[in-house]
Amino acid sequence: MKKIIAFIFVLGLFSCEKDSKTTEQAIISGTVTGASDGKFSITGNAFEKEITLNQDGTFTDTLSLPYSGTYQIQGANQSIYLEPNQTLNFVLDIENPDAITFTGDLAAENGYIVKKRAIRKEVLGTKRQDLYALDEKSYLDKVNDVTKKSTDLLNASTFKSKNFKNLETKNIDYGKASLLQTYPVYHGYVTENESFVVSESFPKVDANINYDNAEDYNFSSAYRDLVQFNFDESVQDEVDKGGKNEDVLISKLKTIKSENIKNDLVEKSSYYVSLSSENLDGMYNAFLSLSTDETFKKDLTEKYNKLKLVTKGKPSPKFNYENHKGGTTSLDDLKGKYVYVDVWATWCGPCIAEIPALKEVEKKYHGKNIEFVSISVDDKKDYDKWKKFVTDKQLVGTQLYADNSWQSQFVQDYVIEGIPRFILIGPDGNIISGDAPRPSDEALIKLFDELKI
Repeated sequence: MKKIIAFIFVLGLFSCEKDSKTTEQAIISGTVTGASDGKFSITGNAFEKEITLNQDGTFTDTLSLPYSGTYQIQGANQSIYLEPNQTLNFVLDIENPDAITFTGDLAAENGYIVKKRAIRKEVLGTKRQDLYALDEKSYLDKVNDVTKKSTDLLNASTFKSKNFKNLETKNIDYGKASLLQTYPVYHGYVTENESFVVSESFPKVDANINYDNAEDYNFSSAYRDLVQFNFDESVQDEVDKGGKNEDVLISKLKTIKSENIKNDLVEKSSYYVSLSSENLDGMYNAFLSLSTDETFKKDLTEKYNKLKLVTKGKPSPKFNYENHKGGTTSLDDLKGKYVYVDVWATWCGPCIAEIPALKEVEKKYHGKNIEFVSISVDDKKDYDKWKKFVTDKQLVGTQLYADNSWQSQFVQDYVIEGIPRFILIGPDGNIISGDAPRPSDEALIKLFDELKI
């Protein structure tokens, strides 16, 4: 089975073409309850607008839209369709987004989105593991059922927008294609059957899909899933043939002609600008040159500058956190020893999967000049869970609890965006590797041997 860069269950609600750009405005208004701090945000591709509510929860705002298409109401898991020069009013309870109601020019379009979403929940369910665990026939029955019911709903609806029905017709097809594309891999994953292959009669995804359509990318989340999946597969195919991952990635990104698609995939791939990169400077400059999104480029530069502070040989950022055994432990307390840091959380499956290997490595190097430190980034609400987990699992080494979860200074200084993350610090307090091999990786023991630990 091909390596999948990230396992994400995706179900959308929903060449070379010139990007459709506009700065035309749309007026949105309504009432929102349940928003934290009296604010909510609307986001899209290279777009974000924070809206401040009045004391009674009402709002009116004018958005300069970069495109016609779907946007997201953050915190409510709710998509809305917006067009320049069109109005939309909605009443939304953040805690109950399915009950959202609409008035205004685009009321019918957005009402359709809500109804279609309800259909998908009814047919496909809400637990993606259960859906992908279905046998082939049962799965296809659901795919065909949700496609038919969505199409029937669309055909029974009328819209003010001249382009919405055409875009949604394609979106339904993309949704079906996405479900067909993901089943062979995800079924094998959830059933723990890595040798699983679909039957010869399993429908094929249309080979003629254009994966470089700017308009469809702005409208359809299902199309975006297809584009991402196809992009990841194309990169992996070249890597399997002997290509270098980073080189292949940059080469593939350069071939994308639609500006919005390229910008989005560049941003989603920017985790390659990391301490694990063999060429941090080169990757940073490549990503910078590929994107036209100034906000992203600013954020990437800030990230790069922080990464340069924690490269090999630089003094390590410090920590001083609560020790599970009592009191606190700081990096300064461990000066004179090698320090192997594991940044983890109790909710992190890959983190927990490394625990047996970590215990074996700790046992192998017991009594040597190295300290194994595990730093939990569990939220404060899970503090007791962390305490119990360490005890129940009989975790060894130095078990610490970060003072502010992901916002803890040590985590921020090392630009940690995903866990588990392993860091190796030398006896002098300088960084040996800001992204060290995992305990399950033979490269870790090789590194320890080279250091003569």
